[in-house]
Amino acid sequence: MNLSNTPTYTTIEEASADVLEVISKFVGINTFFVAKNDRKNVDIISSFNRDDVILEAGFETVYRDSY
Repeated sequence: MNLSNTPTYTTIEEASADVLEVISKFVGINTFFVAKNDRKNVDIISSFNRDDVILEAGFETVYRDSY
């Protein structure tokens, strides 16, 4: 098996950016994101906004205020 084309990442930010790029080609919605959630805080690692910016990477909120 040839794994030379398999991407490797050093951070979750790098991996999530690639994942969102691929998903954006198949999913026709405006905004989706990758977040860390520890049930106390929610931290947006990466986000994709097609037309209107709804949510940006780096946004943080307390868990109880997220939905």
